[in-house]
Amino acid sequence: MIKDLIITLKVTLFTILVTGLIYPFFIMGASYVFFHKKAIGSLIFDDHKNIIGSALIGQNFQNPAYFFSRPSDAGEGYDGTRSGGSNLAPTSQKLVEKIHERIEKIKALNRTPPPLELVTSSASGLDPHISSEAAYWQAPSIALKRDVSLKRIVSIIDDQILYPQLHILGNPRLNVLQLNITLDQFFGPPSEAR
Repeated sequence: MIKDLIITLKVTLFTILVTGLIYPFFIMGASYVFFHKKAIGSLIFDDHKNIIGSALIGQNFQNPAYFFSRPSDAGEGYDGTRSGGSNLAPTSQKLVEKIHERIEKIKALNRTPPPLELVTSSASGLDPHISSEAAYWQAPSIALKRDVSLKRIVSIIDDQILYPQLHILGNPRLNVLQLNITLDQFFGPPSEAR
């Protein structure tokens, strides 16, 4: 009986040591060596080495001179500590009302109906990307707010498109934060705050 208890304790301690310490530290070390930028959060810095944000977590851009991401249902919006979608069923009347509210809010930006992704939140609520379709839909209002030609905005979008891996896994997309940083690099920051 005591012998069995000692064996059980040894196995338990060994398992805790391997799965709780050795394996996590090994994986963390390997990620720092092979994927350093991602291991530290894919942070994006300005010229003064201040953190602007992460390429992996969406931000809420309110200024109409910036591209905006998908709506977020994470906490009060884009809250990394409360990641998650709305969990509303496709048949939910509340979801339908939310979508109609979002359409009303952004329909002044463009006369054509917005892409569905701009009025529905992602599963995580922190999606940093939008499709090229969503970026092109926003382009006319960005050009108007920044007082530049639509052609220049479209050119920036074209240059920022991230194509699917192996051209089969996913759709062309753009990182909204990186896109807005590029706008500021070309045209300077807009007068209103983000």
